[in-house]
Amino acid sequence: MSTMVSHYPIADAIPAAEAASLSESVLSALKSYFDALNGEEPVGLYKMVLEEAEPPMLQIVMEQSRFNQSRAAEVLGISRGTLRQKLRKYFGDKYVGTREVI
Repeated sequence: MSTMVSHYPIADAIPAAEAASLSESVLSALKSYFDALNGEEPVGLYKMVLEEAEPPMLQIVMEQSRFNQSRAAEVLGISRGTLRQKLRKYFGDKYVGTREVI
């Protein structure tokens, strides 16, 4: 039986002296982004943030799970099929591989 540890915030795993919380880091990055826009209206912000955040999250979870997709999907709280779709979207066949039909 697998024991899942789930708590918030994720920054609890990182000593306070080393890093800000994940939400603080995102907030800081978004403030910088809006400052750089100089009053221009952003377009597609939600999609942009997801596309910036998902790949590194998927990469580290795959590495930490020793590239076991079932374990990585469990850690992420998504189905293995959804994980495979996201991996293929961002990394091609690097983590997913292909099956040859004979």
